Amino acid sequence: MFKLEMHCHSQEVSACSTCPAEALAARYTAAGYDGIVLTNHINRGTYRKMEDWPWKKKAEYFMAGYHAMQDAAAGKLDVLLGCEINLTPVAPLSEDLLHQGWLKYYPNDYLVYGVTEEWLRDTGDMRYMTLQDLSRCVRDAGMLIIHAHAFRCDTLMTDPELMDGYEVFNGNARHDSHNFLAEAAADHYRLIRTAGSDFHRPDDPINGGIVTERRIRSNEELLRVLRSGDYDLIRE
Repeated sequence: MFKLEMHCHSQEVSACSTCPAEALAARYTAAGYDGIVLTNHINRGTYRKMEDWPWKKKAEYFMAGYHAMQDAAAGKLDVLLGCEINLTPVAPLSEDLLHQGWLKYYPNDYLVYGVTEEWLRDTGDMRYMTLQDLSRCVRDAGMLIIHAHAFRCDTLMTDPELMDGYEVFNGNARHDSHNFLAEAAADHYRLIRTAGSDFHRPDDPINGGIVTERRIRSNEELLRVLRSGDYDLIRE
């Protein structure tokens, strides 16, 4: 049996991560994982110091983190390219909530699996898409869009028809993701179920992912397995 992490971040790209690629590779190797999907953030935090860069330069910055992870994991782990996208609306979602002081940004995150470097470069800044456009863009490219930690207290409900699945286990120790609600939603709408550690820091627990009978070495294999349901969830 083979273990694959579905949700982790490295400090080379994700501003909220404090774990460099070398340390991340060492942690997952020691934990007995065979691979990871590196899902660094595409959000305002990632590009906070480079908003005036053209998109293709931003995409290259994002992919440099992936390449650093590949180098760090060489001979130890398979590294697949994914991302976690946070949309940035041009207008506030709700003036009332904004005035209450807590809705200062779009709170939902979407995991995308099957990502290619070409798609990242050519799509443009997807942070400014509507969710409808993002969903269509992902699906038209043959990839999958999964609602990450969909039932945290600060998230907003989205149309399940725009999602391919739900992250039914999010293992981040600093958040209550109400995983049981995500699992209920995935079951009710008969959507794909994923699990991930949401790893950010060197001492974070490694407690999520999927287990498969065959080792997953490419995004093509990952998409096939997720669509088939031929896997078990890791949720420790």
